[in-house]
Amino acid sequence: MNRFNTKHLIVVLYVLAGILLAAAITPFFYQYVAAARSYRDVIPAFGNARILTALWLSFLSACVTTVLAVLFGVPLAYFFARVNFRGKRLVESLAVDVPQTFPPVAEGMIFLLMLGPDSPFHVNLAYTFTALVIAKFYISTPFVVSFTARRFREIEKTGINLTARTLGATPFQVFLTVFLPLGLKDIGAGASLCWSRAMGELGGSLLFAGVIPSKTEIIPTFIGTQAKTMTGLALAATILVTTASAMALTSFKYFSREP
Repeated sequence: MNRFNTKHLIVVLYVLAGILLAAAITPFFYQYVAAARSYRDVIPAFGNARILTALWLSFLSACVTTVLAVLFGVPLAYFFARVNFRGKRLVESLAVDVPQTFPPVAEGMIFLLMLGPDSPFHVNLAYTFTALVIAKFYISTPFVVSFTARRFREIEKTGINLTARTLGATPFQVFLTVFLPLGLKDIGAGASLCWSRAMGELGGSLLFAGVIPSKTEIIPTFIGTQAKTMTGLALAATILVTTASAMALTSFKYFSREP
């Protein structure tokens, strides 16, 4: 391959990259363009009581989900990183990969059958705040597990945990003083993505928690019900949830950057 052809191929690569970059970024900024075109309807909507309540429920349920994801996800990541057993790949795939690719609507349907009015466990959690958290927890926690497990495996490869053990540290002390401090940034990265994913979760919440104003109505389900008429309320709610998620992710990346 001569130098002339190589230069042209590099240009093609950059053009393809530019097209994807534009396709990824344009929708985010277009919402502000659309809001500017109908600002008389959108600006007052930011103060709408129903939107603010839905935003609060979205924020609260996402925070509760993230706390639970870290509380349960970090130990599971440690387990996957440290323990080997037959069928481990299948189990890890079912616990981490499947929930991330699971159709959210199907998830909501399963939880409705499992924990709804006809639950075989005689527990009805449907159409409650708890249902919101459960739906978000299932689909968001894998981010914490995957990021943390990957980092824990890297730490184990260095052998520093074995060094700590030879110095008399117990397994729990090694976890507390070696794995957690060295994996803190990755735990934070997973938690940040978990929170953002929980803020945007729709399908599972829609079926399992329903859309009850001031009780289970969150921003994504509010947008879903309002988008049919393309109201200023729907656009205002869209801007609120996307901006909040973008700010959360950007802030985390800024504070966790390498010095």
